[in-house]
Order: sequence, then structure tokens, then C-alpha cells
Amino acid sequence: MLKNYFLISGLVISSVLNAQITVTSADMPNAGDSIKVSVTNTVGTVDPTLSDSNYTWDYSSLTPNVQQYQKFDSPTTFTSPFNFLFNPINTSYGKNNYQFSSIPLVGATITAAYDFFKETTTQFKQVGSGSTINGAPLPYLYSAPDIIYRFPMNYLNMDSSDYKYGLPIPNVGYSGQIGHRVNVVDGWGTLTTPFGTFQTLRVKSTLAAIDTVYSDSLQSGSNIPRGLKYEFKWLANGHKIPLLEIDARKVFGSMVVTNVIYVDSNRTNVPQVGIVENKTNELHFSIYPNPCFNEATISYCLPSATSVKISITDLVGKKIAEIVNETRTSGVYQKSINTADLHLNSGIYFLHLQTTDFKETHKIVVAN
Repeated sequence: MLKNYFLISGLVISSVLNAQITVTSADMPNAGDSIKVSVTNTVGTVDPTLSDSNYTWDYSSLTPNVQQYQKFDSPTTFTSPFNFLFNPINTSYGKNNYQFSSIPLVGATITAAYDFFKETTTQFKQVGSGSTINGAPLPYLYSAPDIIYRFPMNYLNMDSSDYKYGLPIPNVGYSGQIGHRVNVVDGWGTLTTPFGTFQTLRVKSTLAAIDTVYSDSLQSGSNIPRGLKYEFKWLANGHKIPLLEIDARKVFGSMVVTNVIYVDSNRTNVPQVGIVENKTNELHFSIYPNPCFNEATISYCLPSATSVKISITDLVGKKIAEIVNETRTSGVYQKSINTADLHLNSGIYFLHLQTTDFKETHKIVVAN
């Protein structure tokens, strides 16, 4: 009898551990949250399209290229001009967007981007963005929000939404986008990443978008269809953001992964984007101008004598050039670089500084 009791108890516990979860607005972020994530661009041989009920996803072999924080800032902290459009009435928080895409308009260069979200008990939606375009901060409110999740969320739920925004760019023209999102909760089960093992819901999103652009100089405009984008997200109770998100596009009929981001702990020897690893005796590491046109100056302050390495890598972590590799005494230093000499094409790169005790990474935009 006692044996049967333990057998039944074990079966009950096992079923609880593998039960389907429900995701609600309580599982979303709060203003002031800061969550460490790792970023890479490959999932190896795992097929992200596979999903089912009581499914097991094994992404334990993911290896990060960089790490960063996802920070959700309160609208009370926004500065001008963003605080005029995005306030506590229509915005729950804003998040720095490290993965912003370019505007398909000649003469328009984005160097920073911010996404703004509104959370309610029934929806989680993007209500706008803010970008620094050609050096000018430009906030823009969506005329129709992008509804990313609807609550409560359960297996086999399906929903869709249409979003729209437009942005006049001074002395350049106009850029806007209309899009259609389809969400399907296509699986539930156990997810394993380098961070741990969790019970999750899997959401597949398919996004179709069309850019609308108009050039002042050309006095003409056009509609530019974007290829279908797919987002695969694994959500769990209490974790605020997807434990794993895989973005992909169809290229010549094949699914190609473009970005992978997952909740993680701090990993040594992994570049920290936008993060100083030790806040005492800061390095005051910077580059100016950024974006840079042919020439730029790297500045840094060393609190004590140390070895110094400065290098540039591309978005996937491949080293492009080593700029400094020597031992220096304490003091303030500057190093000029020429993008042509370093064979840097226009694009986004990472600038890394490492000493005996510190490591810091900055994003650099080259606009030749």
C-alpha cells in the first residue's frame, strides 16, 4: 500500500512539473527592471520551427557573442523630446533597442533607438519608438500599436494585429511602415538553455511589413515590401521577458536565423555591450564622433598602470583589427583611427577595451 502511495505521488509530481502553464500580464516586466541577456546569431543544428504539446527544446549549447542588459525605464525618467509623446498615461516603460534596423532612405542614418511599450491586463503592445537619426532625437507614436501578446495566453491561442507608424525626417524625407502580426501559441513544454531548465509556452509570430519612403531631394517615394520575419519566443511564469527568442527570415525558401537572445547569468570573457563590469575607478572609455566619418578618436583614462588592449570586431565577434596592445601608466590617453586604413566598410562594429582589471565594449557606427 505504501509503495503504491509513493508511486501515485511520484506520478502526480511529474505531471505538475510538466503541466501546461498560462502566461498573464503578471509575467511581463515592471518599470525599473533590468535583466541580463546573452546574444548570438546561431542555434547550431537545432530547428527552431519544431514545436508541440509537452515538447522538449534543448538549447543548452548556445554560446553568446555579447551580453547586455534589457532595462525597462519608467516614463518619469524620459527626457525631452521623448517625455512629451510618451508619458505614464500611454506608456508603461521604454527599452533600449540594441538591434535596430536601418531606414530604407538615402541620407538617413540611425545611431540609437528606443522602443516604448504599454502593458495592461489584456495586452502587451508597442506604442512607439524613438530614434536618433542624423544626430537628431526623433520620437514617434504609432498610429496603430503593435499588439505583441494578448492575455491570458494558453496553448493553441491565436491572434493578429495591424500596426502603423510614420516619421518625417527633417531635410531628408519621410519613412513609415505598416505591418501585420499573426501570433500562434504553438507549443508548451520544457526548455533548456545555458541558464537552466524551465516550463514554458512557445509563441510563434509571423510579421509581414511594407516600408513607405519619400525622398525630399528626389521628390519621389515608394513602397518597399520586407520579407516575412519570424519570431519564436519561449515564455515562463515570473521571468518578465522571453527566456529565449529566436528571430529568423525565409531566404530562398530556407529559414535563416538572424538573431538569438536569451536570459542568462554573467559570463566571463564575453563582451558586455553598454555595461562597465566594474563601476569603481571607471575607465571613461569613449569614441568621438560616433557615427564616425573616416576619422575618429578613442579616449580612455587609466586609474593605474596596466596592460591595455583595444580591438574592433564585427557583429558576430570576428576581430577586424587590434589598435592598441601595450602596457601603460595611469593617465588619460587618446588614439586616432582611420576607417579606410582599418578597411572598415559602412556598418556597425564593436570597440573593445581590456585591461588587467577591466573590460568595456562600445558600439561604433561607421558611415563612410
